[in-house]
Amino acid sequence: MQKRQFDQWIHADIERHLAVPKVFVIGCSDLSTYQLAVEFKHKLEPIREDGKPISFSSLDVIRDELIKLGLDRAYLRLHNAYDEFGSSVERSYCDIELSLKNDSL
Repeated sequence: MQKRQFDQWIHADIERHLAVPKVFVIGCSDLSTYQLAVEFKHKLEPIREDGKPISFSSLDVIRDELIKLGLDRAYLRLHNAYDEFGSSVERSYCDIELSLKNDSL
């Protein structure tokens, strides 16, 4: 999903007082950057600009961006790329709810 589409979607839902879609901050144990994604039809759709996923260097930068969009919460999805021998039944990630209101990111 392009960033401008995402911006319009989020603002329309906030103005209509509808449930805002879940926004995820994606992090991986082997990467030093974070990406944004939105849940769309039960799948994560990366937020893109000029066809490329947007990357952020820190959680603080992402927090500021999400606050500008009017969001008050997001979910941090952490992937463990080093879990080579994990069970295929278990998820290879964990989600942590982040409240943007209290500077807890």
